Amino acid sequence: MANVGAEHPSGSLQSHDIVDAVTSKQGVFDVVVVSPARPVYEGEVKYLSVMARNGSLGIWPRHTDLVAALGIGGLDIHDAAGERVRFAIAGGFLKVGGSRVTILIDKAAAADEIDRPKLEKQLTETKAALQHPKSDEEFAALLNEREWIQAQLALATA
Repeated sequence: MANVGAEHPSGSLQSHDIVDAVTSKQGVFDVVVVSPARPVYEGEVKYLSVMARNGSLGIWPRHTDLVAALGIGGLDIHDAAGERVRFAIAGGFLKVGGSRVTILIDKAAAADEIDRPKLEKQLTETKAALQHPKSDEEFAALLNEREWIQAQLALATA
């Protein structure tokens, strides 16, 4: 890769290739994922993507400090060993600070925890309930429930 005149701050890269820098052993960060029910994940990670409240968010090593509200969707972790770990998540917060990312989530489901027939039944029931909600609050709760079920089903089919 040719250097096209862009300069990085002194000491920010060990080489002149940013791809080499972020994918090297020095290009990992610690991740802790917890929910109120249990610890979900802990380890060294090369990259992760997560569904934030307003869209997908990708985190690489040396990411700027950040706090973000999470939405309903996927958490996709690429660990230091090259393995991919995926969860469906709903709500919570992500904090990036230094070389550590802490993710506090309201709900999490791993692919092996998903009961597809049960979720498909719940989705049918939720869609039916959405046809005649009793209040605006119930309608909003049903929309969130539908989105959570769909996130889990998407993980199960991936």
